[in-house]
Amino acid sequence: MQNSDFPNYFQASDTASVKAQKYYLNITRIDLLSMILASALAIYSYQSTDSKLFVYAVSGFLLLLSLILTIILKTKKYEDVWYQGRALAESCKTLTWRFVCCSEYFENSLDLKEAKNRFVERIRELSDEFKDLSIAMNSKTLNLPIITDKMLEIRAYNLEARKDYYIKNRIEDQKKWYADKAEYNSGKYNFWFWIVIISQAISLISIVFLIVNPEFNWNFVGLLTTISASALSWLQLKQHQELKQAYTTATQELNFIVTLTDQLTTEDGFSKFVLDSENAVSREHTLWLAQRR
Repeated sequence: MQNSDFPNYFQASDTASVKAQKYYLNITRIDLLSMILASALAIYSYQSTDSKLFVYAVSGFLLLLSLILTIILKTKKYEDVWYQGRALAESCKTLTWRFVCCSEYFENSLDLKEAKNRFVERIRELSDEFKDLSIAMNSKTLNLPIITDKMLEIRAYNLEARKDYYIKNRIEDQKKWYADKAEYNSGKYNFWFWIVIISQAISLISIVFLIVNPEFNWNFVGLLTTISASALSWLQLKQHQELKQAYTTATQELNFIVTLTDQLTTEDGFSKFVLDSENAVSREHTLWLAQRR
């Protein structure tokens, strides 16, 4: 399913989350780079008064920029919109798959009108739960249908067609996404951790060199320690290691679940299968969200 095939609240919250994440990470990058550049200006001990004034002025500007960006992050609350938007979007997605697959609470035995009423009511409950997010969501997107034509089309499939569609477009797609993200986060974790180790090691070497040569005018210690601290801050923000573990666990769990597909010959069996699969996906997201708070 494409994003446009999901309910309006999924589309609006997903877009709001992605936009807030982009703003938050970009501002944080600039904030950290400003501090690194400010520390870089202090590596040489200038003797000229004009040179000192220039360095102090530029350093002051960079530190002021860093302060302003920090205040923006605090007041705009991009991080809250990012997390809440992701939570609402994933909740809407899980409900959608349960609806189209006739899983628990939206069983195939229900009249279509009743199933639609139940789905709309659950979406309304979610929107009330995340009502603070409404200001960040696009009003035009919210005017789109709650139940799309594609959702009704898939729900009307027979059992075998629904099963094949769900396994291919939800389970297999989600497994691949988790596996790719686990590998990506593992690589990023190793990269940034090596940045920390190397910068700290070179900083230690620089200190020893300055002890032996106290008259030397170049001092890289401040720059290197700032780089190390910034890399650690970025690691804490992105949580690559924690995400890698969460994605790997979710991949393994879905892999175990998908092995049972050959046994799915009844509506009740498929309903339970979808519920177990969506709970596995929800656990990964719940763990991620808990780690971000």
